[in-house]
Amino acid sequence: MLNRITRREAGHFYTGRGHATGRAERQNMRHAPVSEVLRATSHHLRKLDAQSHMRDEEGSLAIFGLFSFVILLLLAGIGIDIVRHETLRTELQNTLDRAVLAATNLENTNDPKDVIIDYFAKAGLSQYLLEDEISVVPLGDGRQVSASIAATIPTYFMKFASVDSLSMASESVAEQGLSGLEISLVLDVSGSMNSYSRLSNLKSAATDFTQTVFENAASDEIAISVIPYATQVNAGRSILDKLDLLNAHHQSHCINFEEDDFSTTAIDYASGGTGRYYDQTMDFDAFSSDWNNLDMALSQETCPPESSREILPFSNDKSTIDTFIQSLTANGNTSIDLGVKWGAALLDESAQTVTAGTTASAHPAANADAQKYMVVMTDGSHTNQYLIPDPYRDDDESTGVYEDTNGRIYVSAERTSCSYYYGYNCTTTMRYTRIDNKNVSTSLPYTLASGNIREMTWAEVWSEMTVYNHAYARYLASGDSDDYYDWRDKTRISYGTSTKNNRLNEICTAAKEAGIIIFAIGFEAPSAGQQVLQSCASSDAHYYDVDGVEISEAFSAIASKITELRLVE
Repeated sequence: MLNRITRREAGHFYTGRGHATGRAERQNMRHAPVSEVLRATSHHLRKLDAQSHMRDEEGSLAIFGLFSFVILLLLAGIGIDIVRHETLRTELQNTLDRAVLAATNLENTNDPKDVIIDYFAKAGLSQYLLEDEISVVPLGDGRQVSASIAATIPTYFMKFASVDSLSMASESVAEQGLSGLEISLVLDVSGSMNSYSRLSNLKSAATDFTQTVFENAASDEIAISVIPYATQVNAGRSILDKLDLLNAHHQSHCINFEEDDFSTTAIDYASGGTGRYYDQTMDFDAFSSDWNNLDMALSQETCPPESSREILPFSNDKSTIDTFIQSLTANGNTSIDLGVKWGAALLDESAQTVTAGTTASAHPAANADAQKYMVVMTDGSHTNQYLIPDPYRDDDESTGVYEDTNGRIYVSAERTSCSYYYGYNCTTTMRYTRIDNKNVSTSLPYTLASGNIREMTWAEVWSEMTVYNHAYARYLASGDSDDYYDWRDKTRISYGTSTKNNRLNEICTAAKEAGIIIFAIGFEAPSAGQQVLQSCASSDAHYYDVDGVEISEAFSAIASKITELRLVE
C-alpha cells in the first residue's frame, strides 16, 4: 500500500516529465529512507483530509444556495401576484374614473348609468362593475354620479403563505353644474414664511391659482375669500362690526374663540339674536422686549392691525385679489386652527350677514347651490397662541398704570424694605417707574384729583407697552426680580400645540361634514404640520407636500381640479 501511494503521488506530481527522469526519481523513492517515505505519506494524507473538508463545505454551500434560490423564487412570485393585483386595480380605477366623468358631463345626453356600463363593456371589465350601486343625483342644474367596482384575483405564489386571493374595491363620485364657486384661501403668513423665499413663492403660486379660476369660471359666479393667518386672524372691522363683543376696541380685529366654536362652521352674528358675545383679542405684543427702551412701540402684535393682514372676504375681482395677495407680509406664530375656522365660517351660509347689502350678497350660497372649497397651506406646525386673560383685559379693573397730560406713563408696584435679613421691621411703600427713562420715584408727579394724570385702562396699557416691558417696569418699581416673572406669566397665557391640534381636527371635521372640500398644502412643513394637514384634507389625494417652487404646481393642480369637471372622491 505504501508503494502504491507513493507511485500515485509520484505519477501525479511528475506527469509530463521525461521517462528517464521519472524512472530515476522512482528509483530514488524506492531507495529513500523510511522516514522520508513516512513524511511524504503524512503530507499526502493531510492533503486528502483538507480536500475532504472542502468537499463537505461545498456540500453545505450547495444546500444553502438551494434554499436561498427557493426563497428568492417565492419572493419574486409574491411580487408577480402584487403586480397583477396593482395592474388590474389601476386599470379598473382609471376606467371607473373615466366612466363616471363621462356620465356626469352635462353635454352627454345618454343615460348616465348606460354610459358607465358601456365604458366597462368596451374595456372588457364588465364583471367587476357593481351595476346596482350606480347612483345619479340631481344637483340644481347639474348632477352627481357615483359608481363602484369590486374584484378578487387568485394568487399564484402567495397561496403558499395561505393567501389564496387578493381583493380590491373602489368608488368614484363626480359632479358638475352647480351654479356658484366659493373658495376660501387660508394662507400661512407666520414669521417663518420670510425664510427661503417662501412668501415670494406663495404669492406667485396664489396669483397663478386665481388666474386659472377666473379663466375657467364666470366672475359673477365666483366668490374668493383670502384668510391670512399667523398667531391670530384679523377678520377686519367690517366683519367684527357684525358681532357682539366683549371689551371691544378698534386697534385691531381678532377674536378669541372658545372650544365649542370649533365644532361648527358657523359664527353667531349679532343679527341672529343668540346673545353670544365673543372676546375680542387685545391689541398687545406678547413677543418683543427691550429693557433699555420700555417706551418702545409695539412691533409684533398678536393681532396685527395692518390692512394687509385682514381677511379679504367674498371678492370676485381678480385684480383686487391679486393685489391683496401681493401685499401680504409675514410675522408671528402659527395658528392653522384659527385660519381654518375663519375659512369655514366664510363658506357657511350664516355669513350672508356679512355680505348683506353688498355686491356679494348672493354669497355664501346654500350648500346645494354652490361648490365650496377651502385651500389651506402652512410651512410649519402649531405654535403658541397668546391672549390676555381676565382681569387684565377688563376695563373695570384697576391697572396701577398712569398717564399724565404730557403723555408720560408711570407703572406702579409695592416695594418692601426690611431692617434685618430675616424680615423684621419691614415697611411697604408704593414706587413708580417712568417708562420713558426708567426712573423710579416714590410718588406720582401729580395727584389724580388735579386732573393732570389719570389711571389707564388695560386696553390702553397693552396698546402702549409690550408684555415683557410692562413686567420689567413692575420689577424696577418693586425691586423684586420675582415680580418680573409673576407679571409676565399672569398677564400672558397661551393655547399650546395639543389644544390647537384638537381644535383643528374638530373644525376640519365640521367643514367636511358640511360639504366643504378641503385641499391642503404642506409647504416645506415639518412632519407635525404635514400630519395635521393630511388629516384635515378631504382625502390623501387632496393633500400636497411640496418644496420651493413646487408650491405653484400644487396650487395650479388644485385650481384645475376645482374649475374642471372633477372627481370628488
